[in-house]
Amino acid sequence: MERTLVICLSAFLLGGVGLFAASRKAEPQIRRSRLIKFVTYFFIVNVIVVCAMAGQWFLSGMVMLILALGARELYCAVHQPGSELLSRAWAIWPIYLLISAGAVLFAWLSTPGKSVFVYLIVCAFDGFSQVAGQIFGRHRLAPTISPGKTIEGSLGGLLAAAGMALLIRPIVSWDARRSLLACCFIVATALAGDLLASLVKRRSKIKDYSNLLPGHGGILDRFDSFLFTSAAWLFAAKAAQLWHSLN
Repeated sequence: MERTLVICLSAFLLGGVGLFAASRKAEPQIRRSRLIKFVTYFFIVNVIVVCAMAGQWFLSGMVMLILALGARELYCAVHQPGSELLSRAWAIWPIYLLISAGAVLFAWLSTPGKSVFVYLIVCAFDGFSQVAGQIFGRHRLAPTISPGKTIEGSLGGLLAAAGMALLIRPIVSWDARRSLLACCFIVATALAGDLLASLVKRRSKIKDYSNLLPGHGGILDRFDSFLFTSAAWLFAAKAAQLWHSLN
């Protein structure tokens, strides 16, 4: 685990260099906003990693806290004046509850190594997608859902996530092939979770879910990818176990 922490810190150092390069010609206010976001992200990532390493009780408790705060943000978004989703709240809450159940079970049933592996891949993809997008971004990935996302940024995030998967794979004792396959699944579900949360925001006519986290917005703005990915990972793992038992 000590090696994983060193890799995590090194990734932040590399991301900081990229952020500096992307912000050299930006307005002072934008540079300050990006710096605040970077520092906040550093704190958040390391808190979650420490909770995961401490064991299932700590990580499960943290996930339940995140989900509780996220539920409040989602309620406020859906009931926002002008929201297009108020009439569809009956469909939104079962989905959120399903994701919540999957995320909590993932935190409870996964080993510390697997929890850290999944979370850091999500973070690498998310963080470096933003940095690569700021430097190289030209083509919008989903302009009507998430205008800030670019194809170039997502590709940069994918490469960073793949590199992270190869570097930290000893914590899950996987070979390179299995680690990269897991990385592809994590990146796909992380992007899907992010776009789903962004779609809810657009339909609710809001920019962020709240202003709880400096530079990031709300809890759901920061943890949407991880919550969706952890739930998808759990359900996929259980489906695979069921398939093997039937065959």
